[in-house]
Amino acid sequence: MKKLIVGIDPGLTCGVAALTLGGMPVFVSSQRGLTLSGLLKMLTGLGEPVVISSDVSPAPELVSKISKNLNAIIFAPLIPLGTIEKQNLARSCAESCGLKLGNIHEMDALAAAIKAYNHFKKKFEQIEMRLKEIDRDLPIDDVKALVVKGYTINRAISYLTAKPEQTSFAPIQVSKIPREERLKNLVEELNERLFLNQGERKRLQTENRELRRQIRSLKRAVSDQQQKIDEIRSEQMVQIRREREHQRLLDEIETLKSRLSESSAELGEYKQRFDALQRLRELQSKGELALLKPVETFTGDGLEKAFKLYEVKPGDHVLLLDAGGGGPATARTLARKGVKAIISQTMMSHQALEEFDKYAIPVIPAAEVKIEWIEGLPYVHVSSLGDALSRLEKIEISRLQDSIQNMIEEHRRELKDKVHANDRSSSKEES
Repeated sequence: MKKLIVGIDPGLTCGVAALTLGGMPVFVSSQRGLTLSGLLKMLTGLGEPVVISSDVSPAPELVSKISKNLNAIIFAPLIPLGTIEKQNLARSCAESCGLKLGNIHEMDALAAAIKAYNHFKKKFEQIEMRLKEIDRDLPIDDVKALVVKGYTINRAISYLTAKPEQTSFAPIQVSKIPREERLKNLVEELNERLFLNQGERKRLQTENRELRRQIRSLKRAVSDQQQKIDEIRSEQMVQIRREREHQRLLDEIETLKSRLSESSAELGEYKQRFDALQRLRELQSKGELALLKPVETFTGDGLEKAFKLYEVKPGDHVLLLDAGGGGPATARTLARKGVKAIISQTMMSHQALEEFDKYAIPVIPAAEVKIEWIEGLPYVHVSSLGDALSRLEKIEISRLQDSIQNMIEEHRRELKDKVHANDRSSSKEES
């Protein structure tokens, strides 16, 4: 069976894309209401999935279930793929392979599969060179599949060339990427994302100017052609020549109008995208959206990296993607930056919570606010943030009231015990 890299875009309409280990697309489709069993049946009918990939990080639950059922590894990017990067990946593949993508779900699934393939591409090329060097007739996809699952190239070759009684060891799992390499990869991803965004902006500006120039040129051409028609009509020509020329000019005008219509449609599409970005800026200026400064890991290195990348400053809101491992020292480092609030996607240690409490910095679970990822960056709706802060304030007030009530009750008990003690002492003296 073909070894495959499969991209999944879960949702009400599920997108699926499958590539060979050589990077060629063999299947791209989407279906509404697709169940897990139906999806597994579809994938096993295509071949043997080796990698199940997602365009977001962490991978959705459906991707994890599919990976577990098919004994395949999961690939998820370090940060969610941005719209521009997904469009570039999917468009390039579709144009080179003659594919027609039906909707955004198919585009996202194909982009996820291509991203996973690009991650393993260098290792696949090393495998191909190695097999040429040793000149062994081995199924190259089997070698690639073993390497993806954790084998070295030489161990995979030994495994496939060994006699049956010598192949007792099972494939190993992929080792965890070191933190330094993961941070390095993250920086490369962010730099690449920034480069793509800048390039896309310049390309759109250039195309906008070019389309406007073409529109002016086409309008002049239409005007010129119309003038020629008028001149031809005014002349006394042979009937046949006049009719032929007239028809030719009419056909040319229709072609120009069609081009003008296409150019206008493209210009409208770019204007919509520009308006969407403008609307984002307006929402930010009105205070309806607030940018969150993401911190990937709650460690000293993670904080230092976030401070450099996102310039965390007083009054900022911070999103902790992984709060595990953070203690009083890391909490104190972040608190001294003067951040306004912290939103955490995972549980935080009570020592860190106590440290933030000393600085009067609220810590809000991510599930309690509305977060949107726009162009690869997280934004929070200010109204949902305000509601969450109000709930925290009510909880704190309730906690303080309970504490005060307990203190009052304790004081009353002490007074009561003291009165009883005095009464007993008076009774003994009278006796």
